[in-house]
Amino acid sequence: MLSSIITENTNLTVYKDYETKVPIELSIEIVKNFFSSINKEYASMFQNILQEENIYDNKRMYSVQFHKIPKCQNNNSIVRKDGLVIIDYEETLDDVYTVAHEFTHKFSQPKNQDSMLKQFLGETTSLTIEFLLQDYLLKNTLYDEDEIKVRKNNRFLAVKDDAAAIIFEHTLLKLYQQNNGCLNQDILLNYLDSMDKDSEIYKLFSKNGYDYLNDIVKNGALSFPKRQRYVIGTLLASDLHDKIENDKTNIKQLVSLITILGKTDLTMDRDLKSLTTLDLPLINNGKIEINDNTLTNLTACYKNEIANLSHTNGSNLPIRTSKL
Repeated sequence: MLSSIITENTNLTVYKDYETKVPIELSIEIVKNFFSSINKEYASMFQNILQEENIYDNKRMYSVQFHKIPKCQNNNSIVRKDGLVIIDYEETLDDVYTVAHEFTHKFSQPKNQDSMLKQFLGETTSLTIEFLLQDYLLKNTLYDEDEIKVRKNNRFLAVKDDAAAIIFEHTLLKLYQQNNGCLNQDILLNYLDSMDKDSEIYKLFSKNGYDYLNDIVKNGALSFPKRQRYVIGTLLASDLHDKIENDKTNIKQLVSLITILGKTDLTMDRDLKSLTTLDLPLINNGKIEINDNTLTNLTACYKNEIANLSHTNGSNLPIRTSKL
């Protein structure tokens, strides 16, 4: 159901690239000022993490490692389980988003990195930060509006692919169960032939189904748990962003969620109870619940993000063939 919200409402068509060169030092300065506008403590934390050293891979090094990568190479920025932050950068405006995204993860890196709550809400805070950062750049910098919105355009196209892959994998499971543990090419092709040829999901299956199958073979298992983090994160970030736009004091919900993620345990029940003070869709009375009202509200918020993204100056940016 959640994946369908994204596949049915993402009317974007091409990945885009950046035109403006932005030195990494300037990106770092922008992120520091942005974090200060969210929570002054974050600006201090950001600077302290940049300066700190620790032991990683049996040697002493800075806790943040910056690696310049060629244009259009896959960005593999990450906060490792041992706390090392790796930032891949190209010296474009995308670096501002990458730094803010990864440091948000660093701010809430929990004791138990593989906690259930981390798996469920791991991308919600970092994607909300991306949405707020876009607002900040539009209001506080002179960069071209279309250039500022490239990250969200590419992010939504990537999560659309994730959502379609999740639906594809669930379809395979359903067909497997319906056919008494048997699944072959004919069964899959017959199912595709029965689908509405004008539907968005049929187009996605027809275009990317082979790649989805290859991913399953390559990984040796279905991968929707990882993909779901981005689907859930994008929808919840849309909802939280909408609340903050309507009332700036709701930024406290984001700050609280970042803090809670940093204190998660391994038990989902205990973690969910810690979220009762936050007005998060999907979570009610310490339980994960999805109802029609929740789906309607999440759809409206997501469609609003898409609509705002479409309000551009109309400049033509180079098309990018690789995704985030």
